[in-house]
Amino acid sequence: MTAATTVEKTTTITEKTTTTTTTTTTRRCTSTTPTITSPRWQILRLLLLPLSILLLAVCAPLIYPDLFLTQSQIAQVTQFFDSTPLSSFVQFSTSTPLSSTLNSTSNAVRGGHTNNWAVLVCTSKFWFNYRHIANTLGMYRTVKRLGIPDSNIILMLADDAACNPRNKFPGNVWASTANRLDLYGHNIEVDYRGYEVSVENLIRLLTGRLPLTTPKSKRLNSDARSNVFLYMTGHGGDEFLKFQDYEEISAVDIADAIEQMWQKKRYHELFFMVDTCQANTLYTKIYSPNVLATGSSGKGQNSYSHGADYDLGVAMIDRFTNFVLEWMEGKDKTTDATMKDLFESYDSSVIESDPGLRTDLFGREVGDVKVTDFFGGVSQVDLTPAVRSEEGRKGEPFLM
Repeated sequence: MTAATTVEKTTTITEKTTTTTTTTTTRRCTSTTPTITSPRWQILRLLLLPLSILLLAVCAPLIYPDLFLTQSQIAQVTQFFDSTPLSSFVQFSTSTPLSSTLNSTSNAVRGGHTNNWAVLVCTSKFWFNYRHIANTLGMYRTVKRLGIPDSNIILMLADDAACNPRNKFPGNVWASTANRLDLYGHNIEVDYRGYEVSVENLIRLLTGRLPLTTPKSKRLNSDARSNVFLYMTGHGGDEFLKFQDYEEISAVDIADAIEQMWQKKRYHELFFMVDTCQANTLYTKIYSPNVLATGSSGKGQNSYSHGADYDLGVAMIDRFTNFVLEWMEGKDKTTDATMKDLFESYDSSVIESDPGLRTDLFGREVGDVKVTDFFGGVSQVDLTPAVRSEEGRKGEPFLM
């Protein structure tokens, strides 16, 4: 009796355990199956409902326009498209190939560049080098007048003439006794002054290898679509130019810096102008493409000053730079004058030296290069084709 009772209890406990296990397994399987009333289905239904309504609202007028337009509106639209062919709005031409269109567009951006930069360097200091400061400030005034903004001009200047105690006219720098035009002015922006004008800083500026802390105003932020005008003046000799009577930059240094600029895509075309004794020797070592160069004097020649002022007691400007500035004075932003016109205007009898020119590295004929490609700014404009306006004014531009 006791044994039988024990067997029954054991069997009952086993059955209960089996039933419990089955129920638990069933509940687990049931809980993993999503139902229509689950939160995920509710969120999905809330998203699909407005999307369906929006799609219906967009497609309905296209599928059943009669439900949304009156008969008069339908007649107006039909009459408009029947009377005006598609060619009036979209002009297809087989006579003008795509290459011609691209060429005309590239010609609109003069010389293939999109921005101009000027780096103007006076490598001298001290009062008796007044003329070199006037040279640089004269170039600064010219490029600024022709449209290059201060943000694209890097001016390196000793800046010790305007407020020099020997200056009878404090705060002024003139280039001519006949024309008392103040080149210093109130709106001049000198980026590198005094001892900042050094060989190292110039090379770092050109190659873009400046410290991270250098402000934007002291950086040449040019690119592969930039035309760069590099002007230098001071005391020089055969393949060298002195910096503030302390150090020298050589023709090789200049050539290597320009090559780094080309390799780093820091210019599209570069124009190098230098006014110093034996200036033409400074560009003989250049080997980079798209470089145009000119200088004030040949090897063994001096670059002479022009116009002494008895009130100041110094020469006011150099002959070569004075000649170039006088020639540029009659030009404006819209001039068609070319670099060839500038070079052909050189008069050795007036300059009293033999200006030089190097064009073998340049990719274009100088007769096709406007002076404003280097001395002027590039207008940022968008070219738009003429569109058909109201009836009777076909071909005229549409003005808003």
